[in-house]
Amino acid sequence: MKFISAALLVLLNLIVLSGCSSLAPETKTESILETTQAEPKSLSALQLKVKDLQQRPNIYKEQSIIDNIDARVLKQFQGAVALKQQGHFIQAQHQLIALSEQHPNYSGIWLQLALISRELNKDNVEGNLSAMSNYLNKATTANPLNYQAHNELALVLRQQGQFKEALKHYELALKSWPAYSAAYFNRGILYDLYLGEKTLALADFEVYQALTKDESRQLQGWIIDLQRQIKRADQSEQSGEAL
Repeated sequence: MKFISAALLVLLNLIVLSGCSSLAPETKTESILETTQAEPKSLSALQLKVKDLQQRPNIYKEQSIIDNIDARVLKQFQGAVALKQQGHFIQAQHQLIALSEQHPNYSGIWLQLALISRELNKDNVEGNLSAMSNYLNKATTANPLNYQAHNELALVLRQQGQFKEALKHYELALKSWPAYSAAYFNRGILYDLYLGEKTLALADFEVYQALTKDESRQLQGWIIDLQRQIKRADQSEQSGEAL
């Protein structure tokens, strides 16, 4: 009986020790996780804004009519775009003009004609702007959600000195796609150089930089220069108030 009791006692001790050793690592791991788990880093106001913009839908793409376009017409359009990309502008233009006569309600055809016109008429700025304006107005009329057409039209209007109209089309582009980086960049230039709205220009350049991850020295230089201009203007205003 003593032998049995001793054996039982040894067995019980082994079970207890085994149980303790199996629990110890879990307790230690939980303790490490509790002490080393990093607090989530809070986002800046700019980061929150950009995150919100990126989560908003691209309305133009969501309402795309591409699925309803005849396959033959789509193939012809894509062929013309390929010719444009290869530098065969005249051939692409002829194909797109033929398509526009049959399908005047397809916004993309007018946009591509405008882009080709810019390439073909670089030496005739005034005539080129007029032709592009005509094509781009047709593109935005055919589909008011075509954000690229609005952006291109705003560039033309800016060159024609119609700054308020240009601003309207940048806003329409961003209404269609709130995360369209090119519109922020171009609107920033409009605000800075043509409308004198330095604070708004800075905000647009910062959003563009955050959307595109553009760390170029040129863009960074523009941002720093705007920050300095705004700071000087604020200091000048404060000194004026003191007087």
